[in-house]
Amino acid sequence: MKKVVLIISLFSIVGSLLAQDRNLFKLANEYYINGDYEKSISIYKQLEKNKINFNSIYNPYLGSLLKLEYFSEAENLVRRAQKKDPNNLKYQIDLGYVWKLNKLTKKAEKQFQKTINSLSPGQYSQVNALASSFTYIGEHEWALKTYRKAQENDPKHNFRFQIANIYRNLGKTELMVDEFILLVIEEPFKRQSVQNTLLNTLGRTKGVGDNFEILKKQLIKEIQKSNNIDLTEMLIWLFMQQDEFSAAFVHCKAIDKRLNENGHRMYELATIAHENQVYKVAIDAYEYLIKKGNPNYLLEAKILKVIAKSEQTLTSTYTKYDLEKIDDEYQNTINDLGKNISTAYLIKEYAHLQGFYLNNLEKAVSLLEECISITVSEEELQANCKLELADILLMQGDPWEAILLYSQVEKDFKENPIGHEAKFRRARISYFQGEFDWAQAQLDVLKASTSKLIANNAMDLSLLITDNTGLDTSAQAMQMYARADFLAFQKKWEASTKTLDSLLLNFSGHTLSDEVIYKKGQISMQIKNYNEAIIYFQEVAENYSYDILADDALYQWAKLTEEYLKDNEKALMLYEQILLEHNGSIYTSEARKRFRILRGGKENIAQ
Repeated sequence: MKKVVLIISLFSIVGSLLAQDRNLFKLANEYYINGDYEKSISIYKQLEKNKINFNSIYNPYLGSLLKLEYFSEAENLVRRAQKKDPNNLKYQIDLGYVWKLNKLTKKAEKQFQKTINSLSPGQYSQVNALASSFTYIGEHEWALKTYRKAQENDPKHNFRFQIANIYRNLGKTELMVDEFILLVIEEPFKRQSVQNTLLNTLGRTKGVGDNFEILKKQLIKEIQKSNNIDLTEMLIWLFMQQDEFSAAFVHCKAIDKRLNENGHRMYELATIAHENQVYKVAIDAYEYLIKKGNPNYLLEAKILKVIAKSEQTLTSTYTKYDLEKIDDEYQNTINDLGKNISTAYLIKEYAHLQGFYLNNLEKAVSLLEECISITVSEEELQANCKLELADILLMQGDPWEAILLYSQVEKDFKENPIGHEAKFRRARISYFQGEFDWAQAQLDVLKASTSKLIANNAMDLSLLITDNTGLDTSAQAMQMYARADFLAFQKKWEASTKTLDSLLLNFSGHTLSDEVIYKKGQISMQIKNYNEAIIYFQEVAENYSYDILADDALYQWAKLTEEYLKDNEKALMLYEQILLEHNGSIYTSEARKRFRILRGGKENIAQ
């Protein structure tokens, strides 16, 4: 029993001492971090005597000694470490580092070189450990020499990734890029890793444009010499990162022809360009796939080409003739491909054109009903067709049928973004009808939607209601605006405009004023009165620069100035204003893209 008590007592004492050492260790580190090196050294000495884990105190202990230039003590500490672990090359480096800080430069360099020369072929872990030790003390050039020596010892082993990263640390971008290019040539399977590293590295460095230009220049130079396919793929990737889709298309086509591929690379480029609204390149790529005729991509290319052409037209200052051309494209393609599950999405998009742009509501309804009947096996596509049909019925003045369809989709896809979209559109009807409390309750739920777009739309409509009903207990102005908004949704432009004018007259100075003027600008765009639209957008941008619609108005003003007035200089100023004054705007990316195009891509706005 006495033995048991004694053992327990010994464990308690040891535990107490360990706890005490842990507290001392923590205190020493705090002194070290705060720059109180005399105190940290005193405690580290005590901890070493107490035989605490030597490795845990070594680095801050050595650091403290070197900070106070106690070189003799520092050398002795390193010597003690070497005795404990004579095979650890780190301590040989630390010894040289102590000498270097003590201005014994030649002796230090001799020590560094001796350590590097001690490396034997195949010691890859030691190579990396030694280079890391050099990097830790800021001796990047010696880390580089370590890898060069290892490469010399074993030419078959590739250290280019590590060498490239050292050049990055040294700020030698061109040499870093050269190493990565050689790595891709020698080990093509590492291309994706190289691209990820370059994107992260160059994208976080000042002068991003120049750095990407260095990479582009080096890639083109090497491709011209070797005609390397992997480097060409890397160049295509780089062009897409910089939104240079036209150049990417040229090189993509060249690879496809040279390798006689099936078009998979071109299809990927086409869809990415399409997503980025670079419609010309997307259309050219789809046309290339159509001419190539590979059945894997032929049908989709035909469908997506028409949709891309339609989107290109509808996002520009189009004419009636432009709409008629797109109408013919849709009809000819549907006639060619037939009405079936494969073309259902195309039919849905065609119905959208009919209902929202050609004002042929009956044809839109007919197309959507056909689309719903052929998409029984594709539930999500069918749900999207129902949402589109509900919108058209709402335009026709049948909110109850629209509500029924929205409710069906919401019920069938409760936890899906499509269901959330249906809920949003159902709430929008309540808003149109002036039922603001009910609409608000639904919108509050949708703010947490997993879809960023739906959440943002819900937030915007919610803010519109709360910001403009709080001070006006009758909510009459808000009801007038909602009615005007509904009339605009139904394409009843004149009635909507009259309602908006009445609102401005009867509620002068109301918080809705900027919304009303902006809405009038949108209506003017719809009826092709671009000069009037510019006046409205300019008024919002200048007189309500502090309000939420300022960046929207500024972007629309800039876009119309560029596309309709053809005043590139003025448009350039307006895009730059967005970048400088509204850098958090959703239009920042597009404004920067358009700014660069107008400036010939030569100048870089602050990122």
